[in-house]
Amino acid sequence: MIPEKDYLRIARITGSHGLHGEVKVYVITDIPERFAEGKILYFGFDKASREYRVEGFRPMKGRILLLKLEGIDSRNDSDMLRGMDIFIQESDAESGRDLLDKDSFFYYDLIGCTVYLKGKEFGTVIDIMEAGAGDILVIEDSKSGRVMVPFVDSMVDTARIKEKIIDINPVEGLFDI
Repeated sequence: MIPEKDYLRIARITGSHGLHGEVKVYVITDIPERFAEGKILYFGFDKASREYRVEGFRPMKGRILLLKLEGIDSRNDSDMLRGMDIFIQESDAESGRDLLDKDSFFYYDLIGCTVYLKGKEFGTVIDIMEAGAGDILVIEDSKSGRVMVPFVDSMVDTARIKEKIIDINPVEGLFDI
């Protein structure tokens, strides 16, 4: 079994679609080829882990797609997957790096980056959360514990990400420093 740290989340199942086992998926990857027919996707870890082969997918609307998995053939089967996260192996993600634009990066590249605020080291990115209006960086600092910063261009500068450094410029009053 692959250790959990070697998996990357690419989507979450939000519900069932139809009677023949298709699931609605909220996608967080920008590489739709990850859902191509024949690809292996992973759900869970250790003894509770499962893997499924993709039978097909089709875009629905925005970041939602419909996914058909081998062995999931009824609405009851697909209902059992609701709320589950979908993962790929990190090695599979790296093989898609050449599909990115020159200045693009994977979200997992942000994890572990040192965060600077006003030119001084502030903390480390430990997670990225999905929120209704957009993504949020979770930063752990030595003073106040964890802080959250909206992952928007006006507050987060990723120009130095290749050096594992991120600069933040939070709006006044976002958190006490």
